[in-house]
Amino acid sequence: SVFGMVVLGGYTRLTRSGLSMVDWRPQGSALPADDAAWAAEFERYKAFPEYQRTNRDMDLEGFKQIYFVEWAHRMAGRAIGVLFAVPLGVFVSLRMVPLTLAPRLAAAFALGGAQGLIGWWMVRSGLEEPPPDLDGVPRVSPYRLATHLAMAFTIYSLLL
Repeated sequence: SVFGMVVLGGYTRLTRSGLSMVDWRPQGSALPADDAAWAAEFERYKAFPEYQRTNRDMDLEGFKQIYFVEWAHRMAGRAIGVLFAVPLGVFVSLRMVPLTLAPRLAAAFALGGAQGLIGWWMVRSGLEEPPPDLDGVPRVSPYRLATHLAMAFTIYSLLL
């Protein structure tokens, strides 16, 4: 599932979907439920540089496509966290986790949570006005992107 998440993250990046969700809620959120909710979400997106500078010709249907990709990426991360934590909690409570393995599993869970925070930190950098010395196209910080990817590889390696 972690490898699949890395692939989904790459797809999110390649489709330029990552800046479509302009807020972050730790608990996640459902997709907009009706046309009015979609329109409100699209209006929020329009207030940010990516829409204003590169996607002004995007319509609501195009927005729904990129929004869904980013939403799926975020919700998959949360799902992985739950699918890891619940069985881990059960196994720990039943004393089925060897003491030598417990710190590694705790670290993997903590790194997974940190990965979500790093992802939002990365997205935030792309929601800001781009520096004037660049070409004016909003982008996430390459350093933050590299941190997010390196953390994904770290988590994946830890779980091998």
